Amino acid sequence: MKLKNRIIACGVFSSCVLTLPVQAATFEVPRSFEIMYVDLEGAREFGNDFKVNIDEGQHQIVVRFNKLVRSGGDTQAYQSQPIVLDLQFEKNDYFTVKAPYISTQKQAESYLKNPTFTLVDDRSGKAVDYQHQILPVKSGFQNTRDYITEIERLTAKSTPTLNDGPAAAPVISTSNVALEMMQFWYNRSDEATRKDMRIWIADDLYKPTVSNIQLEMLQFWFNKADREAKKAFQAWLVE
Repeated sequence: MKLKNRIIACGVFSSCVLTLPVQAATFEVPRSFEIMYVDLEGAREFGNDFKVNIDEGQHQIVVRFNKLVRSGGDTQAYQSQPIVLDLQFEKNDYFTVKAPYISTQKQAESYLKNPTFTLVDDRSGKAVDYQHQILPVKSGFQNTRDYITEIERLTAKSTPTLNDGPAAAPVISTSNVALEMMQFWYNRSDEATRKDMRIWIADDLYKPTVSNIQLEMLQFWFNKADREAKKAFQAWLVE
């Protein structure tokens, strides 16, 4: 009987070992950046906005500089164009983006013109060679752009329509921009962040329990919004 139980136990153990996932590689960015896509899928499918675990092999990762900079009583959001990286990962690789520390609006404005960074292999401490492309600048409200389609065209090297000049800026009022930005960042938030945001809106003395770029951007745009945009956002939350 004992022998039979051992055989069963060994069989279960072997089955578990066979179904264990292959050790993933890791890609991480500082909090002044965000990971937008991995192989054209949202970063949250793989981890979160700052660190993703992926299988070894060739991957396309899209990142961008994304930071709130405070100066006196004013807060300004700075966001670069998406940067498309083509990277080869080996088993257990841990690649980290090392970027300059930006603390002033002047530094942020300068950095947006040429967002450079180093990619480091944490295992060896050595810099990793990488190829990258940056989406062209377009005027207008950025988060209404179809980034995935633009990235596909860019990486396929068929971008004549993107090089014909910037698209005409849509007519969007400041209140509408704030509303769309709040909806955008709310949709990118996890449940804990959404809950904290709803409580914070109802009670401005409430201190959120989470700390991430989604909440910071939600608060930033809520404070920028006019009364009508705030009311529209609150109505949208309960729909």
